[in-house]
Amino acid sequence: MMDDFDRRILDEFKELERQMGRMLRSTSLSRAIPMPSSGGGGWQPDVDVYETTDDIIVLMDTAGIDMDYMTVTAQKNSITVQGRRSLPKRGNVCCIHQLEIEMGGFKRTISFPVSVQIDATTFNCQNGILEIKIPKDTKNCSLP
Repeated sequence: MMDDFDRRILDEFKELERQMGRMLRSTSLSRAIPMPSSGGGGWQPDVDVYETTDDIIVLMDTAGIDMDYMTVTAQKNSITVQGRRSLPKRGNVCCIHQLEIEMGGFKRTISFPVSVQIDATTFNCQNGILEIKIPKDTKNCSLP
């Protein structure tokens, strides 16, 4: 059993781990100096993947990404989403105080544990979240 002191120490380490992860993700050269890419990219949007009895559901953080310049390619057990996020140009920036928003080209491939019906895929984008819903070939839940 943990006492309050041990719990506070553990909480501090968890916060330190979270901050270090954010710092490491935020210090790439491609973030500081955006370079043109040939479609792929140095960053990947966050993704959640859910499986229901009938479908595979992919939720992707697409805030600021122009849907007209995004492609989704489906295979039997995966999809690849590719696009670009460009942030508005700012005037004469003399100092950057915080830089967290990823920009430039990205390419993200998501694999599924089951085969899916590609031709029945549906898409919906609302509030910066892209939802891709793909019916499964077999109607049940898989276990990892």
